Amino acid sequence: GEWQEKSLAELTSLITKGTTPQNFTESGVTYVKIEGFKDGYIDQSKCLFIDEKIHISELKRSILKEGDVLFAIAGATIGKCGLVTKEILPANTNQALAIIRLKKEAHIDFTLSILKSNIMLKYIQNNIAGGAQPNLNLQQIANFSFIIPTLPEQTKIANFLTTIDERINQLTHKK
Repeated sequence: GEWQEKSLAELTSLITKGTTPQNFTESGVTYVKIEGFKDGYIDQSKCLFIDEKIHISELKRSILKEGDVLFAIAGATIGKCGLVTKEILPANTNQALAIIRLKKEAHIDFTLSILKSNIMLKYIQNNIAGGAQPNLNLQQIANFSFIIPTLPEQTKIANFLTTIDERINQLTHKK
């Protein structure tokens, strides 16, 4: 099928970031930081917790949903991605992570593979702001563009890449 160049803004219904609350709690709503990322997913045992009232009021802009992609936009881990799954919900995040919520015409696994690719790495290197801590802003994330096929083809490619990743993990574990 035909492939088209699209920006991330065209494929998303939301690109935003979180906020850091003043206080954390022993339990409650999961609060995701970059330290909670593990192999593209979020390890809840490495997350903090916030009060539900704070989650729904002060941090309502950054309430996470299943299928959201979290993308590190600041610091040494810039470009690292994680996928929000239902197991960690309800959840929220901080300002070092961009929340990318895809529309239905973008396959999550395909888009994640693009965000983890050398294409994105090169984009980051060409666009990061210097200073004490490198960072990307939300507009730069939205402006990132890449060539994308139709949704059925995205699905086939994503399934193939997932199969390859699983095989690599099996061989690594066997070794």
